[in-house]
Amino acid sequence: MSIREKMAHSKYNTWLSDNLTIEESIAAKYIAQIAATIQRQRKAEGYTQQELANMLGVSQAMVSRWENGEENFTIATLARISHALGIALHNPFEKRVL
Repeated sequence: MSIREKMAHSKYNTWLSDNLTIEESIAAKYIAQIAATIQRQRKAEGYTQQELANMLGVSQAMVSRWENGEENFTIATLARISHALGIALHNPFEKRVL
């Protein structure tokens, strides 16, 4: 089950978020979004976790940790993942015109 599905099926509870700083809360949100995007795009491309791991020179367990939001990402890692999956890597600090 993806993180997004888990969140949709879970009851709203503030015990964890009440103890997070704003920075930790923002980081958790981005990690969850990135994790869901990796999993969704990997599946859309028809890759197994093992196939993506082989492409990136990491273990299948590492891909699993990425997809479950259990691993933080460096910019270099995100660049490698985005290239392998054919998705754009955007600058979160860039202002967007609506």
